[in-house]
Amino acid sequence: MLRAGLTFAILVGLAVPATAAPPSPDPKSLEISQEELSKARELVRKLGSETFLDREDAERDLAAMGRTARVALLDGANTDPDPEVRARSRALVSRAISLEMKARLDTFLADTDGKYEHELPGWNRLRSVVRGDWSMFGWTWAGRAVGDKAARDLFVEFLNAPGGRKLLAALGSGTDNLGSAVAALKQELYYVRIGRAGTNPRTVTAMEVAVIMFVDSQVPFKGGGGRNNLFTNVIQTSGILQSANGADEKSAALRAVLNAWLDTRTDPIEMYSAMNIANNAQNNDAAGRLAVRLLNAPGAQGVYKGLALATIVRLKMTDQLPAIEKAFSDASVLSTTIRVVNGVQVRQSIEVRDASLAAILVMTGQNPEDYGFDAFPKTPTFSYSYARIADEKRTAAFMKYGWRQLKEGIKSSEGK
Repeated sequence: MLRAGLTFAILVGLAVPATAAPPSPDPKSLEISQEELSKARELVRKLGSETFLDREDAERDLAAMGRTARVALLDGANTDPDPEVRARSRALVSRAISLEMKARLDTFLADTDGKYEHELPGWNRLRSVVRGDWSMFGWTWAGRAVGDKAARDLFVEFLNAPGGRKLLAALGSGTDNLGSAVAALKQELYYVRIGRAGTNPRTVTAMEVAVIMFVDSQVPFKGGGGRNNLFTNVIQTSGILQSANGADEKSAALRAVLNAWLDTRTDPIEMYSAMNIANNAQNNDAAGRLAVRLLNAPGAQGVYKGLALATIVRLKMTDQLPAIEKAFSDASVLSTTIRVVNGVQVRQSIEVRDASLAAILVMTGQNPEDYGFDAFPKTPTFSYSYARIADEKRTAAFMKYGWRQLKEGIKSSEGK
């Protein structure tokens, strides 16, 4: 069934006569009169006429009506019982939809002061992301209402980016396989950047990446390997991180899109890559949020959790000690070493729980060696590879920490 709203065919550039009047900035100017709608419906009915010339004349007249015939053509294409009407309507409806979307876009661009509300695929979602909208009790507030102009400018750049219009159209139409389409585009950009056999590589632009990240942030991840990690390389070489690091409103808008993408990663592999991107971009807030989520993410590799702990320690996120404590039950192995002690090979594994305890001790100014950790180096950076503790000392270390926490809790309670 053809959708009543938006399809991949919309938002294409159509020629406008040089004598055309400047578009109105008010979307109400696009409303179709009841008279025009009735005329279009009558012509659609004639598409099923028994007379061939009547059918041809009706098709020609509907084509001449352009966007004003869109609603009638959609009904004819989707619901008319006559197969002739359905077939002819489907042949005409794509152009009518394209003209409708071009008219909406022209109206949007004419509204340079942003006085009106516009229905364009992806626009309201992008504005919400840039503004930092949040809802409570059925009301919505904007964290940065001043970002509306920057959001408009960014939306126009998204439309002009290669593939941007099709992506936004797909987002607006609610296409079921949009997640797969985004994943394919992410992989395609990687091959564009490195060049395939017989083709020259090209630099992928920041806006080309940004529009994919924006749409990707709006699509729930359903698993199944649909996403890929090659996109990380494209992000880091596209210049988007540098563009989002400026002090102007455009940079702030782009930064909001980047943060939305970082915060919506749920697959452990993507979360790990996103955390590295945030760290490289010195986006400490996003890196910290990802590190905390990754530390307790089901299915995440132990090494990812160890590197998440390193980020948490580096950022001195002492308010996240309870989140680190949740990992005390995680016996996932981070690394295993074999040492020779008195001529005997001793196998020693560092587990997530060991690194978690060591991280908390470092963050709270304690000496891990006091808890049984082996020769814990005093360096400005934390590494999970330092968290070596013998199996026979592990239980005592966690008990000591637990008793200390209990005493601190009692002191705090007495102080009140």
